[in-house]
Order: sequence, then structure tokens, then C-alpha cells
Amino acid sequence: MKVSTLLAISALAHPCSVTSFVVPTTPLTTTHVTTSSSSSASTFGQTITTQLSMAGFGGGGGGGSKKNKKAVKTLPKLKAKTQWDRYADLKQCKKVIVGVKIVGDEEEDADWLEVGKVRSENDEHTLVAIANQRALIADHAKRLYPVKVPANSVLEWGYFLEGEEEGDNSSWVTVDKASGADAPKGIEKKFGFEGISDKASGFYCYYSEGRVVERGETLASNLTTGSKTLPN
Repeated sequence: MKVSTLLAISALAHPCSVTSFVVPTTPLTTTHVTTSSSSSASTFGQTITTQLSMAGFGGGGGGGSKKNKKAVKTLPKLKAKTQWDRYADLKQCKKVIVGVKIVGDEEEDADWLEVGKVRSENDEHTLVAIANQRALIADHAKRLYPVKVPANSVLEWGYFLEGEEEGDNSSWVTVDKASGADAPKGIEKKFGFEGISDKASGFYCYYSEGRVVERGETLASNLTTGSKTLPN
């Protein structure tokens, strides 16, 4: 029965109780709010019952289950001077050349830029040493090559693998950033990094008698480092 007919019958049956009324010209609408229980709405004697489910709170919302994402391990905050000192302390270990390459470059070996060297205890942690010190390596790469390696560059890290025998090919090997994800706490004490000397900034520079020299060029007693630019 239409709303206007119901109101008219009500007015005739109770002429004294109804003085005026307004008949809506547009259909009545009902707004449903998502809920986990049954809800009822009564409109002019007619009861409408709806059954709604609450998505995301135990209901069958049809959104599907989300896969658990593996947490990304935050790199330990390493200090350049500290890791440089550790590199020097591991003087009996093998030096491994490390470098960076800008992601997206099509050429291979030609685009690798040498940045420095790493050493690790018993030569056992080369990959972890590169992965966990990649921030230091990247910072120094931008310092050495400000034009080739802009501040917003996306980089790959790697090391130079020399041929074991004469005539064997040498090449750069890319290191996965996740290589150090499962390394135990304190592993950074077992490796170090030394960058290529940068005279412009004083980073990784050795000084003897007021001039920049390479390690081993003079006696250790006369050798000082650029400690002002590499604070502890």
C-alpha cells in the first residue's frame, strides 16, 4: 500500500488527532551500516530484516588473506672511522676490491666504479662485509664520483673477482643486499672498509710530514690519518 494512501486513511480514522501532514514526493531510502549482527527496520508496519557481515573483523568480507611480509632488517649504524680502524687491524687478511654500479646501466664491467677495499676475519665474511657496509661504500662513491654517482642514484654493490691463475678472466660480482640479513649481532667487528683516498675531502687519507701518502709509504710512527673528517 502506498504511503499517501496510509496517511489518508489515518486522517479519516482520527480527524481530531491529525491537523496536517506532508506526503514525501520521493521514495524513502534506508542507509545500511555494516555490522556483524542482524538488524531490523520497521517502515509503516512492514519489517525488513537484513543480515550483513563485517569485513576485516572476523567476517567473510571476501578480501582474502594477506601474505605475511618478511621484515626488512635495518642496517646497523656504522661509523666510517671505526670501520677503517678495523680494516687496518685485519692487516693479515686478504684485501678485496669493492665498487658500485648504477642500476639500469646496460654495460657491465665498464660501469663498475671502484670505491675501496674490504677485509674480513679469516677472509670468511666478504659478502656480509659488503652488504653491511654498503652505506659507507655508497657515501664514499658519491664523494669520489659526484658527477657519475648523483645523490639520488640507485646502486648495486659488488667486488672484483680476480682470476685464480694467469690467463683467467677477472670480473665484477654483484652482492645481494640481503647477504648480511642473518648475520649475528656484532658481526661488524669482524670486518672493515677502507675507501680510496679522497684528497678533496680528506676522507681515507694518510698524512706524513704534511702530505698525503699511501699506507706503507712511510713508517707507521710517522703516519697519521684524517681523523677530523672521519670522527669516531
